[in-house]
Amino acid sequence: MVAGFASAALPIKVIVPVILGVVLFLLIYQNFQIGIILYLIFNLLLPQAGPTIDLGIKTPVGERGLHFNIHEIIIAMVLLAWLIQLFLKKAEWRTSSPLLWAVGFYVIMSILACLIGLVNGGRPLVIAFRFFRTTFFAYIFFLVLNTVKTRMQLKQIVVVTLICATIIAGFGLVQWVLGESWAAEFNQKVLDRIGYPENINYVAGESEGQTYRVNSTFAHPNVLGAYLVFFLPFFISLLWYYTSFIGRFLLLFALLINLTCLFLTGSRASWIAAVVIALCYAVFGLLDRRLILTMVVVALLVIGMLVLISPPEYVKIRLTGYQAQRATKLRIYQYQIATDLFFQRPLFGLGEGMIGYKIKMGNIREIWLAVENIYLAYLVSHGLVGLFAFMLIWFFFWGMLLSVRRRCPENPFLKYTSEALILGMVGYAVASVFGAWLLFAIAMLTIWWFYVGVGACIYNLSREPSESPAAELPGLVQKPALRVPGTPALP
Repeated sequence: MVAGFASAALPIKVIVPVILGVVLFLLIYQNFQIGIILYLIFNLLLPQAGPTIDLGIKTPVGERGLHFNIHEIIIAMVLLAWLIQLFLKKAEWRTSSPLLWAVGFYVIMSILACLIGLVNGGRPLVIAFRFFRTTFFAYIFFLVLNTVKTRMQLKQIVVVTLICATIIAGFGLVQWVLGESWAAEFNQKVLDRIGYPENINYVAGESEGQTYRVNSTFAHPNVLGAYLVFFLPFFISLLWYYTSFIGRFLLLFALLINLTCLFLTGSRASWIAAVVIALCYAVFGLLDRRLILTMVVVALLVIGMLVLISPPEYVKIRLTGYQAQRATKLRIYQYQIATDLFFQRPLFGLGEGMIGYKIKMGNIREIWLAVENIYLAYLVSHGLVGLFAFMLIWFFFWGMLLSVRRRCPENPFLKYTSEALILGMVGYAVASVFGAWLLFAIAMLTIWWFYVGVGACIYNLSREPSESPAAELPGLVQKPALRVPGTPALP
């Protein structure tokens, strides 16, 4: 009766997703890792698809609202399944981490910033919207921390990361080869139909003082650049883990695709972040006696300096073109206003949702954040204490993984995965100096919380009894130990 009523009253495009959703939830309930992997795939490959609830927030691209993406629905299923098992005592909240204190402090300061915003006259809906975009997704950290507990789970996450990052970069190269008209047609015929906001210009189109930039499946080339610069260290660090010829060939090939696509994004912030990552690799190479790594970095930096003397037309337009100069002046103007606002209430800030009331660009951004610098944005809304709470998460993250990298020389997987995460987050941090995409794009924020949780899991795994070095090297099989007949087996 229920099936008959549903088939008669509901359209097929509603019935099929509901059935698939129920089946998927049952699978996730049996194995949380299925949900984790699917969440990661959809977050990376379809980061901003989904229906929208309009909140009436004015931006230069129209009204802004909440996007319910596929990856958000999947990770919510994982959360629900875990809470049900926690209630039924089939799962336990037993995982500890030094990051718990930092994350808890950040959440408390974010709630305080919301209360300050309400006291100062901020709109409750806008404040709730900002809290949702910046803090609510902290639950992903706790979820990953309590569900990813084995090296096998971690390796699956790393492999999926490598594959998805290569697909993203590869699609960006396809955009470049086929041209802007094809990209615009693809956006209209494919992305718009699967739920992407129709009022966002996905491609920074070629015009006077502006060059064609790729964006893959992301809303903006700068967002794509920030993603690529985060995954860039994975292709480099894991060269010292996957030591077979095929493994290294695939990593180097994917690295070439990643670097080429990163260049074609035209994202100056991501270019600077990539240079900082290269300098960090030069230091790590000296510390680990990976001199070939240091030599390659130095050679690339020298080549880059020589190229800047007479840069290609693409680079020249991105650095000195009309649109580049205009964007730079606009950012400087924003920074000056944000600095003045910060000094009004430097300790705890103006409160969440208040920046937009002060910064107006032709009466367009009246109630929307306009500071293209994540640290200045936190200084204005949360003050020094709030920014310290946010930065505390980064510092704990880097500190934990640096200790893993130092303590696990005999475990190459944990060592080089932690190195990749350290430098990936360095890239995120540097790129955030020139933009606030980590606050604007929910897909970036959710993946940030996800990998913060992965870093905490690596730290916990490094403290467990380690496997033998042979067992950690791919392609090697550890032979069983010989035992004299009649003697008991070792535990």
